[in-house]
Amino acid sequence: MSAAPKLPVAYQEADNDSQEPVVTLLGSEIPHAYLDDAEPSPLMESASRLWSRIKKTMKLAAVLVLVGGYPAATVMAHKVDDSPISSASLAPWASTEAGTALTLIGRELTGAGWSADRPAWHPQARLTALPAWQDGIISALSDYAGMTAGLASDAEGNVDRDLSAASRLLAPTEEADATPRLNAAAEALQRYDGRLTRGLAAAPMGQESLQARLTLFASWAAQSQTQLQRSANSAEAWPASRADIEAIYNARAHAHVVVQMISAILSTEPDLVTTPESAEALDRMIVSWERVSGFNPVFISSQAGTGRILSDHPATMAFYVSQAEAATENLQAKLRTQASAPIAVADGSNTPS
Repeated sequence: MSAAPKLPVAYQEADNDSQEPVVTLLGSEIPHAYLDDAEPSPLMESASRLWSRIKKTMKLAAVLVLVGGYPAATVMAHKVDDSPISSASLAPWASTEAGTALTLIGRELTGAGWSADRPAWHPQARLTALPAWQDGIISALSDYAGMTAGLASDAEGNVDRDLSAASRLLAPTEEADATPRLNAAAEALQRYDGRLTRGLAAAPMGQESLQARLTLFASWAAQSQTQLQRSANSAEAWPASRADIEAIYNARAHAHVVVQMISAILSTEPDLVTTPESAEALDRMIVSWERVSGFNPVFISSQAGTGRILSDHPATMAFYVSQAEAATENLQAKLRTQASAPIAVADGSNTPS
């Protein structure tokens, strides 16, 4: 078979009685214009190389985001707000203690967000310190609201219903999401404050009420010491176990509530502390609890007291908490002495006539 005249190559066929495949021989008489058209253009080659580089860069960036971005997001999700509550933010509330509790709840919900309610893939779901801090905050507020409900009972001895409801809703539980419960607890505290404004609720005041609060604070210190000493006596992981971190941040949260609540109480009743001895004991107590609340190492370590390389932070925190407990009990003793001290009366015999 002869080649078509317009084709650049010729087909040569032998006798093909055996029906073997036809072999096409490329000739050497190929027009140069045809070869030029068959070559890719330099522009297309450059574009192809550029696109290949872009794809490799995108793949590398995706790997870096997966490998380094998620841990970085987890670190950034750790947001513990232990800043003091300003007196201006408590001005609208009839009860400064209810306002303090509402501020602490609002900080966690609108700030870092409630970590226990996050889905499993969320960076906050990988944290240990923040959930322990948040559980400590609401646990302390639950105890405080329950105690205040009993102190604010009516003439018939019935505990305040709104404070009692807030105490139940604030109690930590894993059976349901925390955010709806905390919102409901905030509404109960707002109802109590509204009733207090209208004179339909009682506000615990006076030395007896302050002593009850200080007793509650001392009990928190005792509970924290038990938990911290249990961690200090064991080295379950390196540099620290999950239980070590939870014990420290739970103690920090309770201490933060103590400092904010005692500040709220004294802003309403500054005359509760009248003697220099009581004032000095109060200052020492506040400083002791602030040291517990502000204990914030870069990372937690617990090596069961060996101290060869790393510090034993649970033991250190247990010591600070024990000092806070002692300072609280000392303030209680000074206040009892203050209440039993006779009132000095000016002697008028030497008054000039």
